[in-house]
Amino acid sequence: MVWGGFKYLESRDLKLVAGLCDSRNRLAKAFPTRLAETRFLAAMDHGAPFPPWFASLGAVAYWGLGRLATQPPRHRSAATIERLEPTVDTSMVRGGIEYSDYLLVDNDARFVSEMALQSTRHGAVIANRVEVLAASHATEGWRIALRDLIGDRDLEVTATMVVNAGGPYVPDVGRLTGTTTQHRLVFSKGIHLVVPRITDSGRILAFFDDHERLFYVLPMGERSVIGTTDTPVEDPAVSVTEEDKAFLLEQINTRVDLPRPLCSDDVIGERCGVRTLVVEPGEASEGRDWTELSRKHAVEVHRGLGVVSILGGKLSDCLNVGEEVVEAAASCGLRPMTPPTRWYGEPGRTARRRFTGRSADLGMEPGVAATLWRRQGMRAFEALDLVGEDRSLGDPMGGLVPLTEAEVRVMADHERITQPEDFLRRRTMLAQVERDEALADDDAVRRALGILGVS
Repeated sequence: MVWGGFKYLESRDLKLVAGLCDSRNRLAKAFPTRLAETRFLAAMDHGAPFPPWFASLGAVAYWGLGRLATQPPRHRSAATIERLEPTVDTSMVRGGIEYSDYLLVDNDARFVSEMALQSTRHGAVIANRVEVLAASHATEGWRIALRDLIGDRDLEVTATMVVNAGGPYVPDVGRLTGTTTQHRLVFSKGIHLVVPRITDSGRILAFFDDHERLFYVLPMGERSVIGTTDTPVEDPAVSVTEEDKAFLLEQINTRVDLPRPLCSDDVIGERCGVRTLVVEPGEASEGRDWTELSRKHAVEVHRGLGVVSILGGKLSDCLNVGEEVVEAAASCGLRPMTPPTRWYGEPGRTARRRFTGRSADLGMEPGVAATLWRRQGMRAFEALDLVGEDRSLGDPMGGLVPLTEAEVRVMADHERITQPEDFLRRRTMLAQVERDEALADDDAVRRALGILGVS
């Protein structure tokens, strides 16, 4: 999800929500095909922490904080919820609300990698699967020792300053650079379970679990994703446990009407990770409700050494965080370059019209062409060049692979895919919506991995 954090209104953090909504709106405008406005339907039973009428007021406030950029929210009665979403068990539902936010059409990992790749067109240099071994600072700046894990070689780079964007490993990178942060991090473990499709409406369903915490049912291709949990952990290296699965399955089974309850055998895929929660200097995290800890981010600067550290934050907030990092770099003496045009986002309407016309001339099915454009942007013209040489390359590969062979060839040239998981899980959603054994037995998957050179 790319959202403004509706649930953070519960902690009355209006500034955080307004900032998230602003970044969300800018991303949605910049990526009109990669982000889709999606309706959320929150069903509120007697275990919800507040009544539907109060949630409706919150939804209107959220819409206002989002500058009315989406469809307006609506109060929904239990009878209306039953009509709109027959899967929801409304026997204990008092009512609900429907409102809009945004959903990434492709997976989040692809969105992030595409943004990184796009930055190279504006002067950035990126390196995949490179480990930082050591860092030393002298009067002329930083010397960073690196290890290329693919090429099996040692590298060294110099830099005027370092940005520590290590996520949960910010303290580890800090030890390499000899820096500490005033804020500290604590970790919240969250999991998602991928199961057969629960609703085909396209809506995101929202419920309050037995601990009065929100969890969701999100569409992912032909599947549904249930989550997330919110569990305090000490170590950022986490995995899904049987207890995690049992909890989520119990929560969803008591809130939906399915032909039979979901069980562990229905789980097709799993997602698991930690949120990095920022604790203010001098603030205690012990003895507080876990969900009250801040979802804010913090950017700290060590001007003497030229180190900027990013703590916390959300994908939805990436533009705001990036602007703060640029300001922090300027405070270290760097002179930021103002790009002549916006460096992120999809190509403009003229390029898209040109692509649509050419793909039609080549006989590509409109839906297939639209997907190619959404995923590849300007690189889609390279795929059209291949289709021009061999029209069969513009058809889906079949089996479990919905992509055209032309796109897979373009991915091989540009997307820095070095392992099967890069393609199956990060650049596509295949490993998240299909079982491992099905992928292993699929001829189209094997052919795609062969084209990519990672089979």
